[in-house]
Amino acid sequence: MSDLTRIKRNYLLSVLSISSRLIVNVIVFWMIARFYGPKSFGQLTFAHTLATTFILFADFGFDVLLTNELARSRDKGNELFQRYFSLKLIFTIVSFFAMCLFILITGVNVETLALVLTFSLYMVFTTQSNFLYAFFRGYERFSYETKVSLIANFSFLGFIITMILLEANIILIGICFVLARFIGLVIGVIFSFKVIPKLSYKPVFKGLKEIRSKVFVFGFHFLFSYLFFQLDTILLAILRNDYEVGIYQAVYKLIVLPLVIPEVFTTTLLPSLSKYFVEDNSKWKMVGKLMSKVLFIVIIPIFLLLYNYSSQIIKFIYGTEDYSAAIPILEVFSFTLFIRFVLEPFALMLTTSNRQNIRMLTVIMATILNFVLNYFVIPKYGTNGAAVVSLITNAFVAIIYCSASWSLFKNWIINLKTLYILLVMIVIEIVLKLNNEISVFIASPILLLVFFIVGYFYFTKDERKLVYSKQLGFSLFNK
Repeated sequence: MSDLTRIKRNYLLSVLSISSRLIVNVIVFWMIARFYGPKSFGQLTFAHTLATTFILFADFGFDVLLTNELARSRDKGNELFQRYFSLKLIFTIVSFFAMCLFILITGVNVETLALVLTFSLYMVFTTQSNFLYAFFRGYERFSYETKVSLIANFSFLGFIITMILLEANIILIGICFVLARFIGLVIGVIFSFKVIPKLSYKPVFKGLKEIRSKVFVFGFHFLFSYLFFQLDTILLAILRNDYEVGIYQAVYKLIVLPLVIPEVFTTTLLPSLSKYFVEDNSKWKMVGKLMSKVLFIVIIPIFLLLYNYSSQIIKFIYGTEDYSAAIPILEVFSFTLFIRFVLEPFALMLTTSNRQNIRMLTVIMATILNFVLNYFVIPKYGTNGAAVVSLITNAFVAIIYCSASWSLFKNWIINLKTLYILLVMIVIEIVLKLNNEISVFIASPILLLVFFIVGYFYFTKDERKLVYSKQLGFSLFNK
């Protein structure tokens, strides 16, 4: 199988895996928001956000590091798996007790407390599943991750629909989250033995000094890269109330859906780019540039739709005036989304070129900046202030990542073709503002068609051959 065929096949499998998870999550959170109202939605999303935060402590970069290491040394697969799994197990246990202790001393109401304790188990099962996904990616067995994700996610959707139809208590909804993750973990363990039949889950603690520096660099980056993007939700819960958390998360759950696109690229290309950086630097740059151009042309119509039709989108999705306060937040987040699409290729190039320490230091500074600004802004401006702080923080990260990859940024972004694309975007923005009565359902296909055509000319002839190649060689059930 050629490199191009393998990458495209892995990409399609990642699309199925990650998009199924995010789409199901969006549907689930949408149903909970509509049927349970902002307050209960706020309680559940706070518990979910807190669990996701502690997942970061448990993961501590082990997943990305395992994928990266396996891509370069597959002959040491069992040894690498055992070594990182042992550390992951310790971090998971510590995170479980830390999460329980944190919520017990916070002084939240009984229902929120019960939800958080329930989600502590969700945290345990999720972090272990994530590790297995990283293991599959390191061997480029993306089909296993896809199968596990599809089974777990659609089981989850079935559980939630059943509970809503039965008008179940919100705590039973939380239990559905836990059960779905447990099912996924069990299936993942079964598949892991198909990759390495004699794979051992026995903890070993030898040779940890050799990987200590790598673990800390990847771990602190992984932890703080999430914190600077999610810290606002936790601070809203502490400094404001459940209703405002619900409003803020209503927007955030919409934003994570388009974020699946850069996530899929990162997941798919990480093993290949890590290998190319060592073996073929020109191919490393070529694949990274193609990723940058695809994400840039994709985000523009998404940005224009979210910014100009935030009111229609919020009203259509949540169908009630209770969420009208989310409209200005979505407008701000559309800019944040644009920035994240632009920065992701440069972030991945830093990781695969062994400059992860730059990312680590950047996100630590970004988290501190986010916390300080939110501490003063949230009490006075609430959700709107938190959204603006998130935009500022993401812009700060983008500036550093792009500066650290200046030679790539200058070549990929600062050119006439990019300028033409931006001019087209500005012209369309003016047209949309002058015709704001147009429905989002009419504007969406028009914008997608326009940028599909514009994108065709944005890519070079060779890049078009790579993007539109029919060399897929794809089958979900291929091993």
